[in-house]
Amino acid sequence: MATGLVGFVGPIVSSIAGIGQFLMAPVGRHFGYLFSYKSKVKNLKEEVEKLDEKRGAMQLSVDEAERNVKVIGPDVKGWLGRVDKCSEEAREILKDEVQANKGCLYGWCPNLKLRYSLGKKATNKAKEVAKLQEERKLTEVAYNKPPPGIESTSTEGIKVFESRRLITKDVMEALKDDTFHMIAICGMGGVGKTTMVKEVAKRAKEEKLFDEVVMAVVSQIPDKRKIQGEIGDKLGLKFEEETERGRADRLCERLKGTKRILVILDDVWKRLELNNIGIPFGDGHRGCKILLTSRFDNVCNDMNAQKKFTVEVLNEEEAWNLFEEMAGISNDTSHTSTDLYITQKKVADECGCLPIAIVTVARALKGKDEQSWNSALLQLRKSMVKNIREVEENVFKSLELSYNFLGSREIKEFFLLCSLYSEDFNIPIEDLVRYGVAIEMFEAIDSVNEARDRVHAFVDDLKRGYLLMDGELESCVKIHDVVRDVAISIASREEHSFMVRCDEALKEWPEKERHKNYAVISLRCTGKLPDDLEFPKLQLLRLQDNSASKLPNLPNSFYGGMKELKALNMLNVYIEGSLPTSLRWLTNLRSLSLYECGLINDVSVIGALENLEILSFEGTKIEELPKEIGRLSHLKLLDLMRCGVVRICPGVLSSLSKLEELYLGSSFDDENRIEETKATLTELCGLSNFTTLVIHLRRSAYWPRDLVLTNLKAFSITISFGRETRYFCDYQLQNQFSLEDLHESDLMESGFKNLFKITKILEITRAMEFQFHK
Repeated sequence: MATGLVGFVGPIVSSIAGIGQFLMAPVGRHFGYLFSYKSKVKNLKEEVEKLDEKRGAMQLSVDEAERNVKVIGPDVKGWLGRVDKCSEEAREILKDEVQANKGCLYGWCPNLKLRYSLGKKATNKAKEVAKLQEERKLTEVAYNKPPPGIESTSTEGIKVFESRRLITKDVMEALKDDTFHMIAICGMGGVGKTTMVKEVAKRAKEEKLFDEVVMAVVSQIPDKRKIQGEIGDKLGLKFEEETERGRADRLCERLKGTKRILVILDDVWKRLELNNIGIPFGDGHRGCKILLTSRFDNVCNDMNAQKKFTVEVLNEEEAWNLFEEMAGISNDTSHTSTDLYITQKKVADECGCLPIAIVTVARALKGKDEQSWNSALLQLRKSMVKNIREVEENVFKSLELSYNFLGSREIKEFFLLCSLYSEDFNIPIEDLVRYGVAIEMFEAIDSVNEARDRVHAFVDDLKRGYLLMDGELESCVKIHDVVRDVAISIASREEHSFMVRCDEALKEWPEKERHKNYAVISLRCTGKLPDDLEFPKLQLLRLQDNSASKLPNLPNSFYGGMKELKALNMLNVYIEGSLPTSLRWLTNLRSLSLYECGLINDVSVIGALENLEILSFEGTKIEELPKEIGRLSHLKLLDLMRCGVVRICPGVLSSLSKLEELYLGSSFDDENRIEETKATLTELCGLSNFTTLVIHLRRSAYWPRDLVLTNLKAFSITISFGRETRYFCDYQLQNQFSLEDLHESDLMESGFKNLFKITKILEITRAMEFQFHK
């Protein structure tokens, strides 16, 4: 019985002892807070010191990463924040240690409550500190910064231009159209194409049209690896491949992995094989759209752009507003009448509404005094801008790249000839043809018409490159003011040796410019011309005057120092009576043009110019073409438009054995010379090279009925009582007959019927009683 009781009581005692131990553990912990608070505080201090050390080390890593423009991981930022908070709280706890050691009742009685609280707080905070130390074991502190999107680039200024806003709106619409995958923006250098595509990129991202927008600058010498690298950088793509093909495949894979992506290729100078770079488009990736910019219209076509937008220069109001802003000009009306303000307006005009020129010139002159503005205006007018900060570097060199990229020597030389005319002048393309023939610019050319075809091809190329523009008059072109300044700057270099002084009328030939090795001179002079000029290497002289003065200003010895001259163009230079005798010394002359030079009674001296190939008296009154002109055995083109020639001496035309083109206009207007006129025209039959004729006859009776011009390929023949009215002749003839008041018998029985087979345009100004059969 006793044994059983003992067996029963033993487990109970053991259980009670276990419960006691369980109950004593928290009690002991609480007593530990009270009696071991000092060790708890000491432990917290040590843990906080360790945490501070780790926090310092982490901060060094963060500082290094930030210096290298890396992104700090969010976990690192969070840990640092928690550490700073925890350390601050620990320091607040440790402040109580001093008070706990003092006790209460003047130190006779320990402050048990404070010691208990301090020990507990120190213990708990030490655990938190230890946990933060453990969290310090992070794998990465910082990461490479994601590439910024091009939409973040500043496009300040473009929004204020209504002309740009409209184009940008149209480009955005094209980007939204799924039928277009290749879109182009073209325009001359410096017009603002790059700024526009950056604005488009920004808007495309804002409107969420694409998941990614990337951009690469192509430039005149495309570097595939550089293009791949620029696109890769925007995508955060790192290339490990060594070969271009391997990089292209990697880039293509990355681009295909983006559902909607816009690839902007800026400044494209020639066709780019996108597949070789690794840019999928069209069927290769319907979600990839290409937006390119180029200063060449034909490049946009070569790239098969489905939609093309042309950016022109600013309008005058936009240009002035931009210039005002960039130059810091006050628009206060009280200032608009000052000399400085007027000069500022003139300087702005010299920038030709071209944004890059406006911004560069305006910034360079911002805050400058009136003398600086006056000096800048003079330099801009003379195309000499080396002293205007950044103009040569930013404006001239940018546009000169377009010139350098023209390729052939011929088209470069042709472009420089376009600089010979004043600002805003309509440049007759035919003038350029004749200059080119005279100075032997063209290779493998056998006729004037072949040279004309080549010139028109050059004009088309230069228009597509935005170096030339359509003129306001028929068969003319224009050149932008700033582009012309660049052309003059290039042409004035020693290897070209041009002198161009035709923007202002000089009262006399500049004294310093009378004895130099110029090859080309274009000058506008209103006073008497000197007789002591010496230009031993001069090949082309274009001289312009104001014929309203009616002052004879050509000395007899004027041409004495120009014996190598090949092309002579005199415009509105008043000549009275006869030509200077020194003209006969120009034995190398191949083209002579006297345009609206008054009334010349005697042109016989021209007969001495045996190498002459082109002779034009357009608009100069000459009643008779003398027999001496028949000596010009090399003459290919004779232009008598608006000359009022009544008579060509017998035998002159038949003697011009190499004559190809004859422009008579409304010559032969004397009713008493009908038979003489018919005899003159009959002389054309024996010219085997004769292909081109422009003539205006008052009656069909002037045309010999048996005259058959079998080699004629191009013509414009007008028969009417009215006088010739066209100011410019279109030298690209379309084989046109213009007829008035004729009868069927007059047509069918005359020599005209042989030309009907190649007639393309028949113009009848009154009803006619015949049926035309081709």
